[in-house]
Amino acid sequence: MGTGQARGETRFIGDLMGSYVLASRALQPEGLTRLACRARSISVREATITAPVVGSVGEALTVAFQPLGILRGEILRRLDSGFIMSFDVDPTERETLEARIQWLKRKALRAVHERREHKRVIPRETRSRLVIGAGQFVECFIMDMSRSGAAVSADFKPPVGTLIGVGSVPGRVVRHFDCGFGVQFVELQELEHLEGLLTLKTGEHKQLAAEKLGFSNS
Repeated sequence: MGTGQARGETRFIGDLMGSYVLASRALQPEGLTRLACRARSISVREATITAPVVGSVGEALTVAFQPLGILRGEILRRLDSGFIMSFDVDPTERETLEARIQWLKRKALRAVHERREHKRVIPRETRSRLVIGAGQFVECFIMDMSRSGAAVSADFKPPVGTLIGVGSVPGRVVRHFDCGFGVQFVELQELEHLEGLLTLKTGEHKQLAAEKLGFSNS
């Protein structure tokens, strides 16, 4: 099946947070089975998804988006930031999905965009690295962020209280949830600069977190 949009096909283009389970990881005894993801574009046939762990082409998976419910399908194509998946839905399920996508589009048109202090927002760039020790980095996915903290999904879950760096911003793990964990920053951050600090937009950011956390830069 191709990845082109059919003429007249209902499609929502925007950010939609959810979670997913890859068939290859469903039975693994260690690590998170369910990980956070974000749909950047979704139709009744397929979705373009940003995710921290990318499966193989043809691999089965299940995704869940609160407004759309649980969807099953397979990976059509791998991307640098995630993958494109196709949905395995029957005609009745497709009609239901189309109605829900139409509702999402209407809701987006009515949305009023505002950023209040400490309000949690979704960064444009979501992939980053966690600093967990001297020269130790783990790829991660930033679910949302605020001046005081961030919600993160990664292929491990550090204990509550762990000192950790999200990109170049130091903080502590304060809670666990189904597909990740929350980090409270050591200091309040300026929201307009926060995305760059979290996602290591420059080379200088790559060692800045280790310095702030007191790890060796060797």
